[in-house]
Amino acid sequence: MKAVLKYAGYALYAFFVAVVLLYMHFPSEAFQSYLSRTGAKMDPPVIFKTGSLDPSFPPGLQFVNPVFSLKKRPEAAFFEARQLSVRPGIVSLLWGNVTWFVDARAYGGTLHGHILPGVGGKLDDFTLSLQNVRIHEYPFLPQFGGDLAGNLNSNINYKGPPDRIANGEGAGDILISKGKIDLASPFLGLKSIPFGALKARFALKKGNLNFTSVSLDGKGFQGSLTGTIRLNRILERSQLNLRGTIEPIADYLETLKGGPALLNLFKGGRTGMKRSFVIQGTFRSPKFRFI
Repeated sequence: MKAVLKYAGYALYAFFVAVVLLYMHFPSEAFQSYLSRTGAKMDPPVIFKTGSLDPSFPPGLQFVNPVFSLKKRPEAAFFEARQLSVRPGIVSLLWGNVTWFVDARAYGGTLHGHILPGVGGKLDDFTLSLQNVRIHEYPFLPQFGGDLAGNLNSNINYKGPPDRIANGEGAGDILISKGKIDLASPFLGLKSIPFGALKARFALKKGNLNFTSVSLDGKGFQGSLTGTIRLNRILERSQLNLRGTIEPIADYLETLKGGPALLNLFKGGRTGMKRSFVIQGTFRSPKFRFI
C-alpha cells in the first residue's frame, strides 16, 4: 500500500511540474502561427490575429483582443472580442470525445457556448448564448432597409457543417430590447422606428430559416410576422418570403413630423388601423408592400 501511495505521489508531482513548466514556457508565438495557417486553409480563408495568447486555468487558452476577418475583406472583422477563452471539458476529454467550451466578452456583452465536433468536420452539437450584446456594434449585421440597434439576448443551437449553415439544422430565440431601426430613406418624415422589445423564434431546416413567431412592441408601432428566409451562402442574396401585420399607435405618431400622413396611410386597412404586409426580394433588395 505504501508503494502504491509512493508512486501515486510521484505521478502527481510529475503532473504538477509539467503543468507549471507549460504555463511558464508556453509557445505562444508558435501556436498563434499554427492558428493563422489553419485559418488560411479554411473555405473561405480566414485571417486570425490576437493581442496575446496564454494558457488558462482550468486548462485552456486565453486570447486577449482576438480578431477574425475574411481574407477577401481584411479591413472588416466578422468577430472580435476583448477577451476569449477556449477550454475542453475534462470529463469529455477523458472519454475521447471532446466538448469545447467557449466564453467571450465582445460588443459590450458576453457570449457563452459549447461545441461538440462530429465526423467529417461537422458539429454534433453547438450551442450559443448571448447576453446584452450591442448589435449596432457588429459590422456584419445585414442591413434590412436600415440600421438596427439595441441590446441582444439570444439562445441558439445548431447541428451540421460550420461552413455550410444552410445544410444544417437548428433553432433559437431572439430578444432585442431598447432598440430602434434607422431607416435608410425617411418615409413620410419618419427617420427611425424606436421599439421596446423585438422577440423572435426560429428554426433552421433544409436551407430554410423559418420564423414561427416575431412580435414588435414599440412606441410608435406594434406588429407581428411569420415566414421563411431561403438562405444563400452569400447572405445578402438570401430570399425573403415574410408576411405580417403592423398597427400604429396614434398618440405617439401625432407628435411626429409626418405623423398625420402616416396615420392616413394606415386608415386604409380593413381592420381599424392594422395593416397586413409582405416582404419579398433579398436582404440586398427587400420589397415591402401592403396587402
